[in-house]
Amino acid sequence: MNAKRKRVKAYVNALSDLISSDNPTRELAIQLLKKYLENANVEPFRGASKPEDIYEKEMISLYVIATRGLGVNSEFKELMSKVFSKELTYEDAYLLLTRDTSPETVREEIQSLAGNIDESYITRVLRYALTLYHLDFEPFESVVRVLKKAHQAFPEFSEAIRRFTKFVISVKLAEEISQGIIKNKIEKEIRKQLLSLEIGLPKTTPPDDYVMKVAKITYEINDTILSRIFEQTKPQTNNAED
Repeated sequence: MNAKRKRVKAYVNALSDLISSDNPTRELAIQLLKKYLENANVEPFRGASKPEDIYEKEMISLYVIATRGLGVNSEFKELMSKVFSKELTYEDAYLLLTRDTSPETVREEIQSLAGNIDESYITRVLRYALTLYHLDFEPFESVVRVLKKAHQAFPEFSEAIRRFTKFVISVKLAEEISQGIIKNKIEKEIRKQLLSLEIGLPKTTPPDDYVMKVAKITYEINDTILSRIFEQTKPQTNNAED
């Protein structure tokens, strides 16, 4: 079983326990996520670093499985509003970013939806978009569209959006390596540059060592395959997914 399937199974188990609980809370959901991911011996969906709030961020994955995967949101409306109040707004903001409206209008509507917005909120919305793609519910083009619109609508958070874009590109490269689409260093470098051009945001090409770490964590790609594709470079610090 690959890493993504192990994560999905952990999400389903956590959601099952949450629904059957007499007192489902957000705190319980986070505890269950941590428990089942650790039991499956798989890392949370993350980049090179493991921030303290990673299981809080993984609530987005649990929400996506609940709504898009199992469709339990219509049956358990009270639980969803109680446990996933944050993710409900991330989804609404994501939908606004996918609309064919001006950046100024999107900005006003998201501010009306969420109130005071900081870079953490924006990157959580971007994480929601990436999670939809990673779990096979939306095409990669939807992530690209949201990144571009967020960059236009919230220029004050451009640096955080650029950092997150490096994570997005790394996840996409890791996926294509795991699928055997990228098989050598030349194909990797061409694809990395093409993805950066497709997204079109400045300074978003991730360094090789960061992509390698994401590939190992996200898809558990072994060192033999990675050594064929990447030069062994000096490690760099890059908390792109944060």
